[in-house]
Amino acid sequence: MPFVSDGRILITRAFEQRYAMPAFNIFTLEMAQACVEAAELERAPIILQTSPGDLVHTTPKNVAGMVKAIAEDASVPVMLHLDHGDSLERVGQSLRAGYSSAMFDAESHPLEENIRLTRNVAAIIHACNMSLEAAGGSFGGGEGGDATVTLTEPEVAARLLREGEADMVACSVGSVHGQTTRLDLDRLSAIAEEARGPLVLHGGSGIAAEDLAEATKLGVVKVNIGAGLIRAVLGAWHGDAGDAADVYTEITDRYLAVKAALIEVARDKIRIMGAAGKA
Repeated sequence: MPFVSDGRILITRAFEQRYAMPAFNIFTLEMAQACVEAAELERAPIILQTSPGDLVHTTPKNVAGMVKAIAEDASVPVMLHLDHGDSLERVGQSLRAGYSSAMFDAESHPLEENIRLTRNVAAIIHACNMSLEAAGGSFGGGEGGDATVTLTEPEVAARLLREGEADMVACSVGSVHGQTTRLDLDRLSAIAEEARGPLVLHGGSGIAAEDLAEATKLGVVKVNIGAGLIRAVLGAWHGDAGDAADVYTEITDRYLAVKAALIEVARDKIRIMGAAGKA
């Protein structure tokens, strides 16, 4: 199935049908392949994404080339998103590389400035037929350069969608990057009622399964999954290497174990969010 170059296609579909797509942070070929294979097994559309931290290891151009090559052979829709784009320059790099979507994170600015900057980026993003995620709160855990948590007010999410012209808004309602959390579903419900548009959650690896399932009913279309994949990789990779005489067999077996662990995590998140069978 062809690579989905305009993320708005999948975002709109998920919002209308009330399911969420896991957005998997990847920075290696094995991670991308495993997540796409999981999506194929579940017949689900999928988002692969890179954060600034992920791009320490590679470049947007290299990631886009890799993901597009995998998508050409995939039987499910695949889109590529920039997570925590913290500058117009970084968003521009993803745009030139051929990403489907980007987050512009201006949460550290006062609200009016956040809206103004988001609207300016939206004009560029939409002219290139990409989708834009705005930041209506912060999620702690140190990702995106911010270790604080700022909960989202309903009006903020609504204004970023309407005045900022974002296609979706990241809302902070209890989840924290890399930590086990419960969502404030009452707050999320109030945001959904006011915003009436697609919402995003970060820190999805640690959100309770029942909370994630409920969030999809409230207009959440994208949930970031990063720490869960990293833990799966490290758990499989740190297993006992043994005393294998054939190092090539050993490394192949270890990569297969990593892939199997990643697929298990990815399939679980896809099912919880109701994306299975939506491809």
